[in-house]
Amino acid sequence: MNVVSKIVCKTAGIAGVSAALYDAYCLGKANSHRVSQHMTADHFERVHAATRTLGTESEVKNFVQEKTRDFRMENPLISIFGSIKGFVGGALESLGTNIIPVIFASMALAGKGTASKIGAIGVAASALYTVAREGFGLGKHTPVD
Repeated sequence: MNVVSKIVCKTAGIAGVSAALYDAYCLGKANSHRVSQHMTADHFERVHAATRTLGTESEVKNFVQEKTRDFRMENPLISIFGSIKGFVGGALESLGTNIIPVIFASMALAGKGTASKIGAIGVAASALYTVAREGFGLGKHTPVD
């Protein structure tokens, strides 16, 4: 395998991995915010429902319940765990969706000889398919049709 084809294969592999990782990061970031908000809202609903009634009428119990509710509502860990859960879930979902381009890009980067060339051709074919389908709408059914 000559030097030019090695450079082309490795460049295609780097481009494919970079695109897949960027897509995973963006989807993870968007999903992180969404899941964090959902978990915070769910936590608020549970805390609010748990503190709506007292077992018996008592000022001391009411005071304890209000302070406990305030402490639970200001807990930042719910939001942090929601963000982490959302980011990991979104990133893994994106990598799972883009598994074919990731495999081809990995072959182009890590392979030698024919395997590297097959990986580079696979990355190029995947990119052309994406441009044709998502960019030009070829083979895609829309509600307008």
